[in-house]
Amino acid sequence: MTGSGLSNLNAFCYPVSNFWGGNAECDHRCHDEVDITLCFEDTAVLYSICAVFWLLAALKFLCGDRGKPAIPRNWLNIAKIALVCVPFIAALCDLIYTATKDTSQEAHFHYTSPIILMLSMALVAWVIFHERRTGLRSSGLMFVFWLAMVVYGSFKLRTLTLIAEDDNGVKDKFRFTTFVLQFTTYIVEFFLVFIPEPRAKRRHTQTEAEERRPCPEEDATFLSMITWWWLNWLIWRGWRKALEYSDLTDLNQEDKSGVVSPKFEANWNKEIKKAGLTFRPSTTKPARVDMVGYQPASESTENVVIQDG
Repeated sequence: MTGSGLSNLNAFCYPVSNFWGGNAECDHRCHDEVDITLCFEDTAVLYSICAVFWLLAALKFLCGDRGKPAIPRNWLNIAKIALVCVPFIAALCDLIYTATKDTSQEAHFHYTSPIILMLSMALVAWVIFHERRTGLRSSGLMFVFWLAMVVYGSFKLRTLTLIAEDDNGVKDKFRFTTFVLQFTTYIVEFFLVFIPEPRAKRRHTQTEAEERRPCPEEDATFLSMITWWWLNWLIWRGWRKALEYSDLTDLNQEDKSGVVSPKFEANWNKEIKKAGLTFRPSTTKPARVDMVGYQPASESTENVVIQDG
């Protein structure tokens, strides 16, 4: 980074701290200990986390839902959204607190950081609501976001603690209190990610309800799915004895042929049209024609798929 660029960043952080290389409040006492400044944490680190989250949330919205039934309102979902209000309100209080003080004694990032955090928390609430509506029981996006916020908060808490030790106490008690509230919320939200949302209600006939053995993947969290932890019980059972049909569970609803086949057929027909092919009914082995729309010429005197013209 050039000297002029670093000077501009230091001016953005003045008088709280430099952007990098020591906190202005204790340069002569704790420069060697405070290796990451408050300004760097509340700008470069926080803004990077929020920017990545905004990008992933936008991609999630553009990619659409997974076609699962909506999850009913429940205490877990309500608690997640309610807890998001804590850092939002704390950031709003920080912004109002900064606006009421002497502007010459306030760093520019004291204005921008609370606004960025408020926008991010509002987006978090929308993502939680959207994922419930689309039937997502455990969110990888929220797992990554809250993990990043916990790491960010841990570094910031360390920095504030070192500065407080050198200053024989916390100077800015208001901002320290709001940060502790925010950091506590990050930790609670992170642990709530490990609890999957309740299952969406589906209608089953009496026979299906009696015979149904739900797949453990339905109750698996994001971390369990990426590590395949939810499959451990079947692996251990198969290691101890030969697996039988009774050991197996049902497929997930979205993986069953009744759901997959119509989607496959619709996309198959699109590709047939793109290729300029048409179907001609076959008089032999109709089951194969209905299933894949193709029959080898060696097994029939007719071609099922022919070129137009």
